[in-house]
Amino acid sequence: MSLKHYTNRQLRRALAKFSTKETEVDLGPGQVLHITEVEDGYALLDRMIAQEARGGQRTERFPYWAELWPSSVGLAQWFCDQDLEAPAGGAKELGCGLGLVGLTLARLGWRVEATDFVETALVFATHNARANQVGVHHGTAYLDWRNPTGLPVSCLVAADIVYEKKNHAYLNGVLHHLLLPGGRFYLADPQRPAAGHFVAMLEQQGYGHQVEMRPVRWKSLDHQVHIHTFTKP
Repeated sequence: MSLKHYTNRQLRRALAKFSTKETEVDLGPGQVLHITEVEDGYALLDRMIAQEARGGQRTERFPYWAELWPSSVGLAQWFCDQDLEAPAGGAKELGCGLGLVGLTLARLGWRVEATDFVETALVFATHNARANQVGVHHGTAYLDWRNPTGLPVSCLVAADIVYEKKNHAYLNGVLHHLLLPGGRFYLADPQRPAAGHFVAMLEQQGYGHQVEMRPVRWKSLDHQVHIHTFTKP
């Protein structure tokens, strides 16, 4: 797995294909990030369906990468509240989407490799890292959970990625290959039913597990997000 390298021109051309907006995310006292996201995820989905219909294909998934979700906001805020030492080998973000969590860690001085299966997500994450002036600590890389490659690290982070049980086995493989023994996996989840299945699976394998509730105010709504900390045996 190698880091993606985009020129500023490539980023501008890629983002020009979308209707975007800039969202300010308050992470705590003195910590604000400005995130470029797709203006309307449902409009983007309609466009994807129309494009794929013309090609005789059918889109199978909502473009979850295209907008900010409460779990990513909660995990980003949680990291800002903690006094965690940056891991020596850096951290990897799984399913980075627009990159909020990884950008937050980069702002805190961590070295972060943000990964996703969707190329466009990596473009947005790279743009957001540069726009927030944390690119020196932040890089992006393609990662297919079905065939995880790359060097293992002592820290993985992710927000709202266990919503489908069919992907749990693949994610378990990612943890097997990319998380060092004794390493930590920080996962935020908005209490989706499938998350309980994933937690039980890791606990049965001997992972240490702690969880705490994080209240998140996002888009005029109140959310209760679980912040899970798993320790690999």
